[in-house]
Amino acid sequence: MAPHKLAVSDHAPTKRTQDLKPPRPRAAEDRTTRTRTIPVAMAADLNYAKPMAVTITSLLENAQAGTGYDLKILVAEEYPAEVRDRILELENRYPGTTITFVVVADFEGVTVSTSHLTAPAYFRLKLPDLFPELDRIVYLDVDTVIESDLSVLFEQDVDDVYVAGVPAAVYHLRPDEVAQKMGLPSFDRYINSGVMLMNLARMRTDGLVEEFLRLSARQFDSDDQDIINIVCYDGIRHLPFRFNLMTKYGPKNVEEFWSRPAVQRVWSQAEYDEAMSAPVVIHFADKRKPWLDVSADFAERWWKYAALSPMRAEIMADYLPGAVETAAGATSSLRERLRNRVVSLEQALADTRGSVSFRIGSLMTSGPRVIRDSLRRDVRAPQNAHAVEK
Repeated sequence: MAPHKLAVSDHAPTKRTQDLKPPRPRAAEDRTTRTRTIPVAMAADLNYAKPMAVTITSLLENAQAGTGYDLKILVAEEYPAEVRDRILELENRYPGTTITFVVVADFEGVTVSTSHLTAPAYFRLKLPDLFPELDRIVYLDVDTVIESDLSVLFEQDVDDVYVAGVPAAVYHLRPDEVAQKMGLPSFDRYINSGVMLMNLARMRTDGLVEEFLRLSARQFDSDDQDIINIVCYDGIRHLPFRFNLMTKYGPKNVEEFWSRPAVQRVWSQAEYDEAMSAPVVIHFADKRKPWLDVSADFAERWWKYAALSPMRAEIMADYLPGAVETAAGATSSLRERLRNRVVSLEQALADTRGSVSFRIGSLMTSGPRVIRDSLRRDVRAPQNAHAVEK
């Protein structure tokens, strides 16, 4: 199959948990008067419901006055009512927000190659047909936090392309021979599919969904991301790194990060500095997720929004103790200190609700900070290590 050809330029987020008093969100301004509504799609099975609640919370926390979000949540089957209702609480907390769950029946038998992905990742391939009323949509993976109003992303120019996204740097080092075996001329336009602005109208006009579905029957190393890059190859526009700051390119010391040839080839120093100082989206695009390891890069950002999430108590109970235990590089004494704080918080949850929100927020954000500070003092990553992306 020949990729579609379009003119393109390269550059252009043991008390009942419902009784826990929520932290005060940053939603003081009146958001009921909207001047723009941004459609945003996400996809997650039930195992990712809690991380998705954090992504949505971060998105809504950083909405400017006048911005509303129309969220489309793609699921393989209906969530249990208690989970769905918890996420829908965000509509009331953030006026101007609508959340719709959409069941997608396809892809039941799809084989997923990437270990930390699940079949719902393929659901984005059907977005043009699922929402014929929309001309464009922002797609977000649910292992992201959003640090800015997404108007800056939604207003990017995609009129003459299918999709805009951030280059997936390591792929750009791969030889053309590998690309051509997949059906790509080369990897020069290859993007990460976790944060995209999609031109649904042009995809519909050119019949891309049919090609997406045909290729989904094949097995690719990077699953639906490969499919999107193959079908859309000459209809891809690159966005600056700040729109998808992928943690797989962000080890804990800056010097080692910048020593990677993939980074040097794809991003300039100025673009890297801009992303680190003012990211729009932080994407935990790695096996080390912040809810599983509190020492993961930028974990403190994720836990900040977890403390504001409507599922914060479940997140604390299900994830935090294990995330402390598995923290990479943490000393046994440091783990013990954090483990004791988890026990103290669990007792606080059982005994009082007056200040529980503050305690949850304090613990969730302090763990990553403590471990990060310890690692900076005691553990220095080797300067010439190179990560391999999949």
